[in-house]
Amino acid sequence: MAKESYNDLIFQLGDLARDRLPGKPNCPRSMDRVYRAEEAVVARRDELAALEQEMNDHDAAWQDYLAQQAEERAGHQVVVKKWKKAVDAIEGKVKDLRKTLSTRRAELRYALDGLQKLEKKIKDMELTGTEASKIDVARTNLKKNRLAQMRLGREVEDLEVRVSNALTPEPGQPGSAGILAHKRMLEMEDEEEARKLEHDHQMAELDQAIAAKEEQVKAAEDYLDQSLFLLGEDVYARRIPDAQLAPFYPRLDRAQ
Repeated sequence: MAKESYNDLIFQLGDLARDRLPGKPNCPRSMDRVYRAEEAVVARRDELAALEQEMNDHDAAWQDYLAQQAEERAGHQVVVKKWKKAVDAIEGKVKDLRKTLSTRRAELRYALDGLQKLEKKIKDMELTGTEASKIDVARTNLKKNRLAQMRLGREVEDLEVRVSNALTPEPGQPGSAGILAHKRMLEMEDEEEARKLEHDHQMAELDQAIAAKEEQVKAAEDYLDQSLFLLGEDVYARRIPDAQLAPFYPRLDRAQ
């Protein structure tokens, strides 16, 4: 017969002692460590569940939004199709303008991201005691980048106004209903793109938070296992009298 594992038996003893000894006069003080470890596991698991629920809620809200978009878009498509010639004429005039607007918006997002990274870099340089001259250079670059971002922001706003005006029909203009429906569809397209970027960013942050929390849960569970093992060793060392615990003692004697 194969020799039993001492470590396995000690863990089983501690696990059983957790159920058998609480509230009894002979309950060892090492039980308190198990209580704290269990509370930590429950807390970390609750936090993980909350993050997972938040991710599910975000995703559900996004799917609802897409469904609403699809429903509204279907209605506009019917109107656009009815006034296709008028819509095509307008689209030909704004196509290049919208392409420029899309490019400038992407550049603005990139510029804003660069500003945030540079601000963080400067803070890190200050914390790590980087030479003052290098920090001054970084701050000067930050000012320049902020001015460039502001100019780009104004350009985007100007382009948005120009596109909106170009897509706004004159009073009594033939096909105005189709043009306005087309304008709304383009606005929806821009809105959906912006919200998708925000949604993807939120989901990525939550995914990272969940991964980190899973590590915390694993660490808490490992500490609980260690606490049960130490409880088992304590119970074995003291050979605490108990009808269900006592059979472990001779088995452990043989396993050493």
